[in-house]
Amino acid sequence: MKKEISVVLESPRKMAVKEFEIPELSSKDLLLKIEMTSICGTDPKLYEDKFFTHTFPIILGHEIVGFVEEVGEDAAGIYGVQKGDRVTIEPQILCGKCRYCLTGYYQLCKNARCYGVDISSDLPPHLWGGYGEYLFVSEGSKVHKISASVPPEAACLSSVLGNGIRWVRTKGEVKFGESVVIIGPGAQGLVSTVAANESGACPIIVLGRSLDDKRFKLAKEFGADYTIDLEKEDPVNAVKEITSGEMVDVVIECSGASSALELGLDLLKPLGRYILVGMTGNTENSLITDRIVAKELTVIGGNGQSWDVELAVQLINSKKYPLEKIITHVFAIEEAEKAMELFINEKRDCIRAALRNAQ
Repeated sequence: MKKEISVVLESPRKMAVKEFEIPELSSKDLLLKIEMTSICGTDPKLYEDKFFTHTFPIILGHEIVGFVEEVGEDAAGIYGVQKGDRVTIEPQILCGKCRYCLTGYYQLCKNARCYGVDISSDLPPHLWGGYGEYLFVSEGSKVHKISASVPPEAACLSSVLGNGIRWVRTKGEVKFGESVVIIGPGAQGLVSTVAANESGACPIIVLGRSLDDKRFKLAKEFGADYTIDLEKEDPVNAVKEITSGEMVDVVIECSGASSALELGLDLLKPLGRYILVGMTGNTENSLITDRIVAKELTVIGGNGQSWDVELAVQLINSKKYPLEKIITHVFAIEEAEKAMELFINEKRDCIRAALRNAQ
């Protein structure tokens, strides 16, 4: 039987290249030959055993683009794909039957599993993550076609851009001409900038630190009108000046930093909407709720993408934005541990790292 290699996280901060047999498929399954996998911000938490799950051994990776290598008869009909098609796979494997799946909130499915996050590589058919040559695509997955002309560095970010669209448009309901602040210019903040620009927001203001110079430049390319270095400017005064004292309609908090939570309240005008998406690692954080009451603010949590990925794929296929620039470093699969360490430690130059499979 034909075999492949994947990189397995065997225990915290310990990866090893392992060989697996390529599985035989049922009529409802699909086998993906991976082209590229982005290292998500969740992956380092799994790598360091700081996430809510403790699944070892595991093949990480859930931001994936590749080519259909084999597809079962039923799967071909369900997904509308055939052998050779270039596709991206959403992270979740869904039950498709619960109230959340049936009402369009499938990111909240209580029965869901997630590629590269909570399925052990000990569980047959083993190929449950993107840090490898092949991915087993199970029944309950969501598959989208990607244009052949799209750079793989952009194509693997469909669920990431789906997040930004969900937070800005679906949860934030940003309207044409509304003002938006995005706190944190990492990958999630950058795709939120894209979504805000697509929504006609004005001005779009991105906040970060001095080491975010590369991210600030990309934010401007994606549609930001202003960038504010929190280490050099008072953000409240800067936003007040930009908005002629009005402050902003919507704040998208992507950093997860405790100090940013209070800052977001200061930047909002009365009746503003505050979208919290940055994860704080389950640490306790205090918010002065009197500010929320006094301004009649709406505070909303954003927990990843849902049907928004379909819109994200359309935008990626249009090549309107150079999303590939978010991926600043690319490594071979066998260099996964090196890529992970760089992603964790090199905050100035590395926005996102990715693993490329030799085709």
